[in-house]
Amino acid sequence: MKYLELKSGNHIMNVSKIVLGTDYFGTTVSKDTAFQMMDSFIEAGGNCIDTARVYAQWLPGGKGASEKVIGEWLKSRGIRDKVIISTKGGHPPLGKMDQGRLSRECIESDLDESLKALQTDYIDIYWLHRDDIKRPVEDIMETLHHIVKQGKVRAVGCSNWKVERIEEANNYALSNGCTPFVSSQIQWSLASSTPEMHDDPTVVCMDEHEYSWYLKHDMSVMAFSAQAKGFFSVGILKGLDKISQKAAARFGTEENIRRLERVKKYAQEHQLTPAAVVLGYLLCNQLKTMAIVGCKTMEQLNDSLTAKDVDLPESAIHWLLKG
Repeated sequence: MKYLELKSGNHIMNVSKIVLGTDYFGTTVSKDTAFQMMDSFIEAGGNCIDTARVYAQWLPGGKGASEKVIGEWLKSRGIRDKVIISTKGGHPPLGKMDQGRLSRECIESDLDESLKALQTDYIDIYWLHRDDIKRPVEDIMETLHHIVKQGKVRAVGCSNWKVERIEEANNYALSNGCTPFVSSQIQWSLASSTPEMHDDPTVVCMDEHEYSWYLKHDMSVMAFSAQAKGFFSVGILKGLDKISQKAAARFGTEENIRRLERVKKYAQEHQLTPAAVVLGYLLCNQLKTMAIVGCKTMEQLNDSLTAKDVDLPESAIHWLLKG
């Protein structure tokens, strides 16, 4: 497994570059399967588990299920100090994505609920799940610094924030003795996409502008939908007609299909799985990148873990993207 160093104040974390996503743990992914997946992930050298307060809230009985299952697992295994817990708060109300929830009251309420569900007294990386562009960054960063000073959070990040707001927020933090964002969660995979294709204007997808900023400022990212919802693996191993409707809607462009063909060719020539090539594109990128693998079965997890030691040269990364 490869690792990426994140620093926040006196805390230094070596985060596994493959991160286990857990959005459906405790709902469509049973508790037993979730426990098995977390055990296997840790055994393979992974150490970062990503969740969110809002995960599965749209399902009956799903509110807080992911964090609760992770908390039960952490308690039963007794390895809290060996696991980097990454969770998110401040998500707008479901169905009202234009309503910001980044007041101090909302952030602290979500954080306290996460701490309780996860059965821990601190979060390693706490992310703001969405931005609220109507709220000044000064207010947001002061709140985040407050929860860091309380010892409830070790590092802070942002999810689905545009780079202009990240730069504004970090400039304020660094000029006023506050804790800056150490990383950003953004939708990114070898298959390009847009907020329109996601049917969600609040999603931020990687593009050349965002990429150039992260590279220039040497800021790491944690990519979600890193395997394009199975677009490559399913398309290569089972056929394009077997790609899910959601994956096809978000990633099924002619350019992405050409990239799929290049993944297939590279995987065959180098005896790699499609997952290893697709994740390798991110993990070996010149941009400091961690990739979330949102697996729902052990088979999917084992497939994703074939990328844990992959080493793609820069020439391959360029070819996979551009041809």
